Amino acid sequence: MLRNEGNGVFTDASISSGTNHPGWGTSCAFADFDHDGDLDLYVTNYIGWSHETELDCSLMSTGRDYCSPRNYDAPARDVLYENLGDGRFADATKKSGIDASMGNGLGVICADFNDDGSMDIFVANDGNRDLLWSNNGNGTFHDIGLLSGCALDDEGRAKAGMGVTANDIDDDGDMDLLVCNLAGESDSLFRNEGDHFIDITSASELKTTTRPFTRFGIGWIDFDNDGHLDLYEANGRVLRPATFDGDDPYAQENLLLRGDPDGTFTEVRPRGGVTSAISRTSRAAAFGDLDNDGGMDVIIVNRDAPITMLHNTMEDRGNWIGIRAMGPHGDDAIGAVISAEIPGRTLTRPVLTGYSYLAANDPRIHLGLGAGSSLNKVRIRWPDGTTESFGSLPGGSVHLLRQGSGH
Repeated sequence: MLRNEGNGVFTDASISSGTNHPGWGTSCAFADFDHDGDLDLYVTNYIGWSHETELDCSLMSTGRDYCSPRNYDAPARDVLYENLGDGRFADATKKSGIDASMGNGLGVICADFNDDGSMDIFVANDGNRDLLWSNNGNGTFHDIGLLSGCALDDEGRAKAGMGVTANDIDDDGDMDLLVCNLAGESDSLFRNEGDHFIDITSASELKTTTRPFTRFGIGWIDFDNDGHLDLYEANGRVLRPATFDGDDPYAQENLLLRGDPDGTFTEVRPRGGVTSAISRTSRAAAFGDLDNDGGMDVIIVNRDAPITMLHNTMEDRGNWIGIRAMGPHGDDAIGAVISAEIPGRTLTRPVLTGYSYLAANDPRIHLGLGAGSSLNKVRIRWPDGTTESFGSLPGGSVHLLRQGSGH
């Protein structure tokens, strides 16, 4: 935990803040789980590992290689930290009920999946069932992943569960889920039906396209500003193939898929949306408009290679609008939900930073307007449950909307 001193200097506050858990931490996400106005913290843990329990694993074709978490059979408990409001956090794992389940956590996202006003937690686990911690509204959680239909795929299988993202892809006002997995396992796209999820991976045409790749960082982003969310996936193997091209046996090209109005996704060629092929062992992918030109960009963290920065230079992008939702104290309103109208549709977008895989993202909401010039009937439901209206906003710029300044 690095504390910002406000003068360009950061201080290691891991011990003084109480966040120095010794586990194998992977992804994490901030959210206000208890409605007290500050951000709590959820951290996924991967394996209960030690030097004494380390294993050697081998494949017949390539020799010594990566060990699956199933080889260790040592799932770990995640950690939930309650923000005490004074720079310190308290380990609330036990009292919140989070200690009731273990897994091999890699991806996490916090959103209000059942629209009850409290932030829930979805955890992507590697090789065992995923978890959906439903917020009871009293400081405790219970896992409804199996009951709600998003813990396993439509064939009842637990997949590798790496990156995860959530958004409203079907314009019905609730948050749908996407989890990416290992090569040989397709993505899992779960459509939110209000009180349960349905696996629509095949119907969205993602099953065949994604299966050959090992995906990690992912994001639903409107890259062409047509009002429909596209999909970017950062890829890289974990198992050494018997044959490969280039110097890195684990390298793969990344994927860019265009979101179509009928709810399907079509791969963009050249692969990954780049004119010159980029093949690396990619892991984290973070998304944001780096130069404020209305086009969403991507930063990718690669294993054993430099960072990749993809600048959106699409010439035929549609019109756009950006919204930065701010709390009363000037902080980004993590957990707020924005709804607004464009011709023929109502768009719903959450204010999130913690999604993808081992990454944090631009907290500003980016919406493509297509041929439209404005966003109408803009409403924000703030993390404390209050709702404000902001009327119509012109496109072409980022609007700062502060809680308490609407109607």
